Parts: sequence; C-alpha cells; structure tokens
Amino acid sequence: TLLYRGWNRPKTRRIMTKVELKKFKNTLTARQSELERLIRNREAAAIETSADALDQIQHAVERELALGTLARESAGLRDARAALRRIDEGVFGTCLDCDEDINLKRLAAVPWATRCIACQDHADREGTAENGFEPLRVEAA
Repeated sequence: TLLYRGWNRPKTRRIMTKVELKKFKNTLTARQSELERLIRNREAAAIETSADALDQIQHAVERELALGTLARESAGLRDARAALRRIDEGVFGTCLDCDEDINLKRLAAVPWATRCIACQDHADREGTAENGFEPLRVEAA
C-alpha cells in the first residue's frame, strides 16, 4: 500500500500497450515539430522603430504579445520534449508525485501531463509549477 497525501490507496500499475505509447509518441512528436516551426518564426518579436509615438506604442504592444506567445510556445516545446523523454525512459504516464498511473483520458487530453489529476489539483492549490518544480520564493530581509 502506498500512502498518498494522507489516504490509503493500493498502488496499481497499468502497463501501457505499444499501440497506446506509439499514439502518444506520434501526438507529442507532431506537437514538438509544430512548436519548433512556430518558434523559428520570430519576426513578430523584432524591434521596429518609428518616429510616430502611436506607432511606437503599437509596436511595443505587438512585441510584448509576440514575446508572451513565444514564451508559451517554448514552455510547450519543453513539455513535449520531456514527455517524449519519459516515453523513451519507460516512465510515461506515471505521476511524478505519487508514482500512480495517470488516467489515459487525461493523457489523451494533455499528453505532456506529469501528474495525475489528484496531484495536479493539489499542486495547483499549493502553487507548484506543472513540471514538478517548486516556484522560486524570495524572502524579504
């Protein structure tokens, strides 16, 4: 029995079939390729100069939006690559927190998920990042 956040829950292990793993690998590889293509197209983040103050403001806003999009795409690419590594290592579909299987429906919706729904809910309430890293906390002197 594995103690899970105060619950007694028997640990069960579901072996994913080769067909299921191949499907997830294909999905993640396609996502990786698409994000790599989008990230290569960075011209929207280029700094444009203009004598007109309104044009400068508009360019700055467009650049901030493009940088936000680039950051989200980069994070998505890291998530897809990490999930592909987990497939190669034979641990794909296993929650990083409780070591239980992640529900296949969850993986079908979010194939780069690192946590089962219960652990993700807990992490969201505690403010823990999706990838299992604790947020940087700075204490004032």
